[in-house]
Amino acid sequence: MVAENEMLRPYALAAGEGEPAAAPEGSVMRLKASAESTGGGLGLLEGMDAPGFATPLHRHDVAELWYILDGHYDFYVAGEWMPAETGAVVFVPGGLPHGLRAGPGGGRKLTMMIPGGSEGFFRDVHRVLEKDAGTPERFRALGAEYGIELIGPLPER
Repeated sequence: MVAENEMLRPYALAAGEGEPAAAPEGSVMRLKASAESTGGGLGLLEGMDAPGFATPLHRHDVAELWYILDGHYDFYVAGEWMPAETGAVVFVPGGLPHGLRAGPGGGRKLTMMIPGGSEGFFRDVHRVLEKDAGTPERFRALGAEYGIELIGPLPER
């Protein structure tokens, strides 16, 4: 959150700009907006995913919204699969178990967290990966710091 005596400042980021971020499973990301830059309102990441990239099944209290910039993704939400192609929007309220998998051509997406804060997980993952490969235990502990509960592997479709 922004302190009362601090003012939010407008900003613009060009394509390719933003703080480096990453998912433990291999998504290459750029942090485009953070809780710090939006007064806590949201976090926004741009992610580029290799073919077959998949998150584990997980849950957190913040809502997520994805806009698919390019490619095909399959989202698993509360026991159901939802396909999403270029131009699609997928919304998942906070608290629901979910995960996603990129299609055979990979993809590119925007991920918005509402409210902001948990986007810091991806910034911190990038910092860990800059130092070493990290471990599943380290990433699980880091996720817990951001309220992300790892449930297990994403089910097969």
